[in-house]
Amino acid sequence: MHSALNWLSIIAGVLSGFLWLSASLIKVPTNIQSGFGDLVGIAEMTAGFRNQANWNSYAAMATALAAFFQAAAAITPP
Repeated sequence: MHSALNWLSIIAGVLSGFLWLSASLIKVPTNIQSGFGDLVGIAEMTAGFRNQANWNSYAAMATALAAFFQAAAAITPP
């Protein structure tokens, strides 16, 4: 059981890293321009930030799982 919890922690930690890498690779447009009294490009920027936030939340959940499995492994006898 101890070994299984360690492996689950490792897998969740690696998954977290890949999810955060995916979030960091999302392109957020920063070419906001003024046009007709309104800012052009805000919708695209907002969509990019929302996409990053989703990936970051999945990565945070995976990190929490990794910490949970590691704590469970620490209190489980080998």
